[in-house]
Amino acid sequence: MGTATRSPITLLDACALLSLFATGRMQEIVRAVSGPVAVVDTVAVEALFVRKTTEGVWEEVPVDLTPLNRGGVLSTLHAETEDELLTFIDLAVDLDDGEAMTGALAIHRGCAVVTDDRKAERILAGRVPLRSTLDLVKSWADGEGLPDATLRPLLLAIDERGYTPPRSHPLRAWWERIMSGG
Repeated sequence: MGTATRSPITLLDACALLSLFATGRMQEIVRAVSGPVAVVDTVAVEALFVRKTTEGVWEEVPVDLTPLNRGGVLSTLHAETEDELLTFIDLAVDLDDGEAMTGALAIHRGCAVVTDDRKAERILAGRVPLRSTLDLVKSWADGEGLPDATLRPLLLAIDERGYTPPRSHPLRAWWERIMSGG
């Protein structure tokens, strides 16, 4: 009998968490990720709300992770060692606290990081496996066989939240095709 290899923890940074939450389908998307998914406590504190428009009026929708935590879909981690804290301090020189703590825990615990922050990508590249919010959304959508018409409102919500993939993003053409409705 062989031993099953366990997928590493996937850590969501603040921008990824907010974009996924904005879709309204975060639980489904996160459930489709191979292995456990978590946020660091710093990110949970930073990610307070997403902005969305309803009939042309901006509103702030509170980010409530409680159902995801209770359902075992998402856990919250915190620094446990001096090495993690020292790495956090080093990374916090260049990154926001949420990205820095996410990076520190990922480096020391062998986690993958989901981020759409270009600076975080640059600083963490080669140190941890990196994914983007769109990687998670597309993987989930492909697995479910979802049509573009179903995905378009989700991508619009991510765009409205404030994230548009850069031209260099590997999934930019996919994004543009769905956003254009064709």
